[in-house]
Amino acid sequence: MFSIKKIFSVMLVCVFAIACNQSEDNGIPETATSTSTTESSLAISPTPTASTNIQDIWVLDSINNKALDSNYFTHGTPYVDFNLDKKTFSGHTGCNGINGKLSEVSGKLVFDSLQFSKEVCKDKGFEKKLLKAFNKAVSYNILNDMLYMNIDPNTVYVFRRIRR
Repeated sequence: MFSIKKIFSVMLVCVFAIACNQSEDNGIPETATSTSTTESSLAISPTPTASTNIQDIWVLDSINNKALDSNYFTHGTPYVDFNLDKKTFSGHTGCNGINGKLSEVSGKLVFDSLQFSKEVCKDKGFEKKLLKAFNKAVSYNILNDMLYMNIDPNTVYVFRRIRR
C-alpha cells in the first residue's frame, strides 16, 4: 500500500509541475475578439487578450472604469456565468438571481427567456439598466480576461473572469 508520505510527495510534485507549466507561458497573447459597437462612445477597441472565450464566470469589476462601492449592492457583487455549450446563462445582479437562454449572433450576446427573482433593490439603477440591456443584443469585448459589456451608449460594465 501507498504510505501517506508517498501520496503527499506525488501530489506536491504534481502541483509544482502544473505551476511550472503555467509560468512557462511565453507572454504572447492571442488576438482579441472585437465586438464593439459604433454607437457607444465608451466602446473598447480590439487589442490582445489572454482568452477570447466568453464561457466562464464573470464578476462585476467596475462601471465605466470606476471601482465599485462595496455598499452599492445589497446582496454581494454581481456576476454572470455564461455557458455557450448549453446556451444558457445564470448569475446574480447584486440583488436578485437571474438566468435564461443565451446565444451569440453577429458578435453580440442575445439573451432570451429571462427569469429573475423580484426583490426590491437599492442598487442605484444597476439592475434595471442590466435587465433592460439583456432585452436586446449586447455588444462586448474581452481584453486580458476582462469582459467589457456595452450596456448602452454611455455605459460599459466591466467584468473580471473567474476561472472555473
